[in-house]
Amino acid sequence: MARVVIDGIEYVPRAEIPELTDKRLEAALKGLVSIQYFSEHHKAVRQAWNVLNELAPELAKLAWEDPRAAVERMGGLEEE
Repeated sequence: MARVVIDGIEYVPRAEIPELTDKRLEAALKGLVSIQYFSEHHKAVRQAWNVLNELAPELAKLAWEDPRAAVERMGGLEEE
């Protein structure tokens, strides 16, 4: 990584990660479940599956057995 020094002060890139609230977690789970529901043959589906399984194993199992039930469990699909 490049080192940036301005006027003798070293600057380090930072990324702030907001606190994981229940609302943010729920939004993430909805996104992961929708990826499984609309699954296509893409490597991201498997990665999303791993994340879903780590965050909510029971929901992941439901999504595996019945994707529609998992979507309904998370409040259904958002209509535009």
